Amino acid sequence: MKLQRKNRLRATALGALAVSGALVLTACGSDDNSAGDAPSTGGKTTAASSIDCGKAKGQLRASGSSAQKNAMDLWVKNYMAACSGVEINYNSSSSGEGIVAFNQGTVGFAGSDSALKPEEVAESKKSCKTGQGINLPMVGGPVAVGYNLEGVDKLTLDAPTLAKIFDTKIKKWNDPAIAKLNDGVKLPDKAIQAFHRSEDSGTTQNLGKYLGAAAPNDWKYEAEKKWPAPGGQAASGSSGIAAQVKQVDGAIGYFELSYAKSQSISTVAINTGGSAPAEATSENASKAIAAAKI
Repeated sequence: MKLQRKNRLRATALGALAVSGALVLTACGSDDNSAGDAPSTGGKTTAASSIDCGKAKGQLRASGSSAQKNAMDLWVKNYMAACSGVEINYNSSSSGEGIVAFNQGTVGFAGSDSALKPEEVAESKKSCKTGQGINLPMVGGPVAVGYNLEGVDKLTLDAPTLAKIFDTKIKKWNDPAIAKLNDGVKLPDKAIQAFHRSEDSGTTQNLGKYLGAAAPNDWKYEAEKKWPAPGGQAASGSSGIAAQVKQVDGAIGYFELSYAKSQSISTVAINTGGSAPAEATSENASKAIAAAKI
C-alpha cells in the first residue's frame, strides 16, 4: 500500500475499544496494496534512540480521541525527543471532533475509537486529494467502567445490570439486581450518578456495541458516537468523566483504563458467566486483543 505524501501526511488514528480492542491509524492512501515505500514498524514500541527521523521537520497538528491521549503523549514525546526539528501537537477532544477536523483538512491526523463510516471515507477524499481515508491497526486498550462508592472496594456487575444502570432503569446502589451479583457486600441506599460523554465519542460507541451484543434485551439503542439513552449526567472527554467519577460519591462512568490507573479509580469487574468475573486489567486486555481479528 502506497501512502500519498503530497503536502503532508494526513492520518486518523482509530481505536476499537469495546471492553478492549485495536487502535488503528487511518491515512490518506490508495487501494493499491502492493509494496510501497512506507516502512514497517512491527508491533513493538520504538525507543527514541532508534527512531529514524529522515528529513522530518516542521509542525504537525492532530486532534481526536481522548481515550488515546496517554498513548499519543508517549509516542509524541519519544518522537520529538529523537527528532528535534519536529513539533507535534495532539489536541485531546473526541473521536467525533477528530474525524470532522481530519475531513476538513485542519489536522494532519486524528484519533477515533471507532471506524470511519462509508460516508466519512467518501468525505475524506476531498482533503486527501489523490486518495482516501484507510485504516491501519496500531495498538489496543481496554475501556474500564469506573465507580466511586464509599465503603465498597470491589464491585461486580453484568452486562444487563450495567445496561439498566446507564439507561437509568436501576437508580439505587442497593438495587436487588446489583446486590445479587455482590453477595456479602454492604451496598448503600444511595442514588447512582451515571456519567456519559457530552460530545460524539468513539468510546461511547464501543460501549454501546458491547451492551447491545451482551445485553440485547436491556440495551435497545443503536451503537453511535452520540450518547443515546435518557437521563444521566454528561461530561466532556475521558478526563472529564474520570474527574467526575473521582469526585462524586455514588458515581459510575466509562473511560480508557489508564485514566482509572492514574487517578486510583476503582473499576467494575464484569460477570460474563465464566468461572470468575473479568477484571479491567492490562493483562486481560492483552489476552482479548491477541485473540481478536481485525
